[in-house]
Amino acid sequence: MGISSIYIVAAISIGILISTFAATQQQVVLISIFTALPLMMLSGAFAPIESMPPIWQTLSLINPLRHYITIVRDILLKGAGFDVIWPDVLALGVFAVVAIWVSATRYRSQLR
Repeated sequence: MGISSIYIVAAISIGILISTFAATQQQVVLISIFTALPLMMLSGAFAPIESMPPIWQTLSLINPLRHYITIVRDILLKGAGFDVIWPDVLALGVFAVVAIWVSATRYRSQLR
């Protein structure tokens, strides 16, 4: 549950960041569509990351959904412990902290 909470914070921070770039609700919807689809495709949920071209494999490292799916698969399918999943948990945590900080900073600057 703790790891899922970290992912939820990361996902919400992406939403807040998108809302800071858009002026209207329609812009938010369009930006979300063009953001969510590539994030899902690069997550490894639909196609294995190993079968992607090397450039896309590298770009998928900044995708929080990739790390979350890797964590969930390792726990549910392999019964992995924290000693195995800690690199993905760390990457997910770093992404969540950085994204929420950037989102809050951009939002705060809009209020001035």
